[in-house]
Amino acid sequence: MKILLVATNQTDRFMDRMVVRPVPIGLAYLAAAVDEGRHELRVLDLMFSEDGPRDVEDAVREFGPDLVGLSIRNLDNQASSNSVWNLPAVREIVERIRGVSEATVLCGGPAFSILPAECLEYVGADLGIAGDAAEAFATLVERLESGEDYRDVPGIVYRDDGEVVVSEGRFVSDFHNFPRLDLLDMQKYNGSGFGVGVVTKLAQAYYPTLDSSFDGSDWRARPADEVVEEIAGLNRDFGINKVFFIDSGFNIPGDAAKSLCIAILESGLKIRWNSYIRPGSGDEELVRLMKQSGCSLALMSESGSGSGELSERLNGLEAMAHLCDRVGLPFTMNMAFGEPGETRESVEQKIAFLDGVKPAFAVLRLGTRVLPNTAVAQTAIEEGLIESESDLLRPVFYVEEEVRDWLGDRLREEVEAHPRWNLS
Repeated sequence: MKILLVATNQTDRFMDRMVVRPVPIGLAYLAAAVDEGRHELRVLDLMFSEDGPRDVEDAVREFGPDLVGLSIRNLDNQASSNSVWNLPAVREIVERIRGVSEATVLCGGPAFSILPAECLEYVGADLGIAGDAAEAFATLVERLESGEDYRDVPGIVYRDDGEVVVSEGRFVSDFHNFPRLDLLDMQKYNGSGFGVGVVTKLAQAYYPTLDSSFDGSDWRARPADEVVEEIAGLNRDFGINKVFFIDSGFNIPGDAAKSLCIAILESGLKIRWNSYIRPGSGDEELVRLMKQSGCSLALMSESGSGSGELSERLNGLEAMAHLCDRVGLPFTMNMAFGEPGETRESVEQKIAFLDGVKPAFAVLRLGTRVLPNTAVAQTAIEEGLIESESDLLRPVFYVEEEVRDWLGDRLREEVEAHPRWNLS
């Protein structure tokens, strides 16, 4: 079977100003799952493309694939101040493929997995994979080639008599096969953004979010020596010495984080790395090990959706910020404004907090990007902002009514006064 894998992401800005080009690491893991002894594989990365749909059409014409897999990284840019919806571009890509080929079109990726049935229907694909896709993709390819029924493969999204069906269960990748970064132009990525992504935990942590409810209950840490081996390969094969640990809470649990830092130090690797950290786990020893092993920036966030009172959540972030300060580790802060229950007083409390901890830079998020299966989504339905969670395929932002007419101007006032603060 001839397989063309396409990374559709072209979002290359962080906070609308910093150039950040994330490597399509998920697609590279997908490519690693393909048996190239039996199948012919090509990868097309649209990050540096000037005309993505045209480039996909040209590649399909030239290669003549039997299967085209489209990786969808983000539904949108998650910025209410300058919202960009990404799916229309993917839909156009599918239409271009249809115009020149009868290939089966498959979709997957973190964005697709949020609303898989709705996403498949909108972009017009034939099949999809929700969740970690590598093992499911390898199984699906073999079933398609042999003509076997694939509808029992966990996470498969398919059409049945006009209806879109999502099969039960999800595969959880073990990531034992290192990503096929050799199929990408790594020289273009080297030095861009926060670094090349490296997975440090399995299960839900592979899809990092700003959901403060993450507690590490659904994770498995990759062996530290395996992670170090992958980093060493990046350095040896591509000259890369800057990585981003794909982890929504690197410091959870602290013992696993310390083990990885120590393994990096003992390996002698000279790297710089960044990752998200969360309050509630970690001590000065861990933060010091993070810096010694090459951490140059820690990313923190307050999404507004976590449990507990605001003061309690801010105190946890403040304690982590003070640990970073004592060790000399720069950190960023991502702060949500306008969630349900927000008041002018709580807005001022958050602003005062940011002013006090003095992050290297801060992102002030105007409104909460409403996502399915969240309390904010239920509130949005009750207040008539959306009819159902299916509406969340498009970018929808919730701003508490009490501060709705005032909040934007108030945040812009602060951003103008703080050069390292940015409104999103």
